[in-house]
Amino acid sequence: MGGRAVMKLFGSRLAAALVAVLCSGLTSHAEERKALSPAQQGTFLSKRTSGSLMGTFDSYCSLLYAVHDVAIHSGSEAINQVDLSPTFPDFYKPTWRELFDTIGRQTKSSWKYDASRSVWVFGAPPQPLGFEVRVSEGWKVHDEGLYVGYQPATAPVGMDIYMLGGYSAGSHADETDLFGRVREALAVQFASNFKKGVSGRDMKEVAVGNLSALYFQAAAPTGIIWRQWVAVESGRAFAIVSDIRPEQERDILPDVLKMVASFRVSGRPQ
Repeated sequence: MGGRAVMKLFGSRLAAALVAVLCSGLTSHAEERKALSPAQQGTFLSKRTSGSLMGTFDSYCSLLYAVHDVAIHSGSEAINQVDLSPTFPDFYKPTWRELFDTIGRQTKSSWKYDASRSVWVFGAPPQPLGFEVRVSEGWKVHDEGLYVGYQPATAPVGMDIYMLGGYSAGSHADETDLFGRVREALAVQFASNFKKGVSGRDMKEVAVGNLSALYFQAAAPTGIIWRQWVAVESGRAFAIVSDIRPEQERDILPDVLKMVASFRVSGRPQ
């Protein structure tokens, strides 16, 4: 899947060969490149880049190397095979730190700089989730990287919490505006699967724990009731989603609402 995604990005199979040539041409330069000092690492991580994510981690390594001359690596085959998903709205350019944090969350890894090889390495242990929630009795939890799933005993799905990246701006006033735009863009992105032409006007502001979230509800074509709560807190975006069959709402929805109400953002991811 990763190879096909990269080829789609460049437009053809021939482009995949071009990436290999570019990577090969950059190898000698990378080998001669001096390691970054701690100060230089900080400067690099604060710079902004494209938030596009696609393909497997392994294929994305090649893409970053070819296009940006940035080397990331993992010795874990499990990490290398993870399919990366875009999380940032199109209008936002994340810092390299924010991009690496998102990659780390999706691959259930943490990252650090290896000065001996001048490369950013992703591996164990996984990053903290960045949130806390009181799980209802009898529900099972499974960490899928991009999201954490919560499954009741009576249905295959119940609730998921998506971790949709970190965001920053130059000032507090700019951040307030940015966080509002990010929250609405992400909420519309999820809701557009269930209502054509949906916008922020179709949503209402509600409390999620001690946060303010945009809430949207709709019936899917299958009859399942879709609910979503999207919030941005301390520069981090989260989407809580739930899809429940109408005949199961009485049993499942109360537990979902209790878990939503218990949601809290916790320490920084890296």
